[in-house]
Amino acid sequence: MAISGNKGEWSEIYTLFKLLGEGKVHAGDADMNKLDLYYPILNIIREESKKYEYKPDTDQHIVVIDEDGCEFARISMNKFLEESSKLLEEIKTANDRAFTLPATESFMTEIGCSKLKAPSKDKADVHIIIHDLRTNMTPLLGFSIKSQLGSASTLLNAGTTTNITYKIVGTKLSDVDIEEINAIKGHLPRMEAIFNKGCGLEYNDIEHPIFKNNLLFLDSCMPQFIADCLLIDSLPNSKSSINECVAEVAKHNPFKFNGKNVEAFYAHKMKVLLLDAALGMTPAKEWTGRYDANGGYLVVRKDGEIVCYHFYNRNDVEDYLYNNTRFERASRSRYGFGYVYKGSDGCAYVKLNLQIRFKK
Repeated sequence: MAISGNKGEWSEIYTLFKLLGEGKVHAGDADMNKLDLYYPILNIIREESKKYEYKPDTDQHIVVIDEDGCEFARISMNKFLEESSKLLEEIKTANDRAFTLPATESFMTEIGCSKLKAPSKDKADVHIIIHDLRTNMTPLLGFSIKSQLGSASTLLNAGTTTNITYKIVGTKLSDVDIEEINAIKGHLPRMEAIFNKGCGLEYNDIEHPIFKNNLLFLDSCMPQFIADCLLIDSLPNSKSSINECVAEVAKHNPFKFNGKNVEAFYAHKMKVLLLDAALGMTPAKEWTGRYDANGGYLVVRKDGEIVCYHFYNRNDVEDYLYNNTRFERASRSRYGFGYVYKGSDGCAYVKLNLQIRFKK
C-alpha cells in the first residue's frame, strides 16, 4: 500500500533529505532567520521496524548503515538535495489533506525508510549527532520538527485535563441569567454577556490534579499566572498571542513584582512553561523536568529552509516559542468548558480551556 500523509508528515521526510543533502543545519533567531552559526551533522539515526544510520563521508556521500552495521546504501549528498527540492514542491502544491508521492516513496525505499514518521514514545521526531563547534562536543540529541508547510501545529494540546475553573464574582447571577448566558452561541459573546452583567472572573482552581502539580513543579505561581493569561484571551477585543497576553498581565502585575523590568518577570514564567511543554511536559502525565526532545527544535520555514533551535542556546529557543505561539480555543462541547454553572457553595463558576498553538 502506498504511503499517504499530510503536509506536516511529509515534512519530516523532507527534513531528513534536506539535512543529509546539506550536511549541516543553521541556528535560527527569534524570527526564524538563519544565523551564521551552524552545526555539522555527523549522523542521523532513524528507527522504524529496523534501525538505520545516515552518515556523511568525506566524499560527499551519505552512507546508510543497517542495524547489523553493514552498508545498506551509498548515495551522493547532491541526490538528497535533488530529492528534497522535488519533495518541497510536491508538498507546497498538494491540495488534498493526505496524499501519496510515489517517486519520493521509491527513493525512501532506497535508503531504508518505510514510514513518514518514525515511531516515537517521546516528543523527538529525529535523533541527530551534531558537532557543536563551540564546545567541540558531539552529542546524540532528539529534535522535534515543526513545519510551516502545513497547518500550524499545537504546542500544548487541549483536553479535559487543561480546564481551568474561575469563580464568577461581582453581580450574583440568577438561574435565569445563567440560562440566558449559556444559550448564547460563541465563546466571546458568552463571556461578554457575563461581563455585561457586572461580573468578573477570579481564578479558582486547575481542574486536573496532575496538570496542576505539573504547573506547580514549574513555578508555585504558575497556576494563577496561566489563569490570568488565559482570561486575557477571553476579554472583549481579546488578544490571543502569548506575548501580548503576558504583556497585559504584566500591566496589572498580580504578583506585585517591584523590580525594574516587570514584563520580563512575567515573560520568564511563560517561557518556562512553553519550553517544558515543547520538550516533554504533557498535562496528564506527572512531569519530572526530564526533556524528551533534548536537542531542541527544527523548524521548516515556508520557503523550505530549516533552522535549528538548539537547547544549548536556550534563550533562542525560548524567544522563538514566546514570539510564535498563541492561545487557541478548542471544542467547547468536547471538553466541557465555557458554560456557567452553580457550585455546591451556591456560587456561579465557569471553566476556560488552555490550548497553545503555533501561529504558523
